[in-house]
Amino acid sequence: MAEDKLGTYITKLMTTILDKNQEDFVRDLAMSELQRLKVNISDFIKTTLDSKEKETIEQEKQQEKQLLQEDTNG
Repeated sequence: MAEDKLGTYITKLMTTILDKNQEDFVRDLAMSELQRLKVNISDFIKTTLDSKEKETIEQEKQQEKQLLQEDTNG
């Protein structure tokens, strides 16, 4: 449900920016808000990807360690 609200919010901001009948001040505020959201979304994506990459590296290390132990024991 939150995703739907955010999508609607972003759409309204974009519509406000494109609306030539809106005051420049209001359009500028909408643009500032979109830029703020862009930074937040970019940070979220970067953090998520970094976390996933670290998880993948850890899994690869565990697999390698397990294979080495199997070779030593076998």
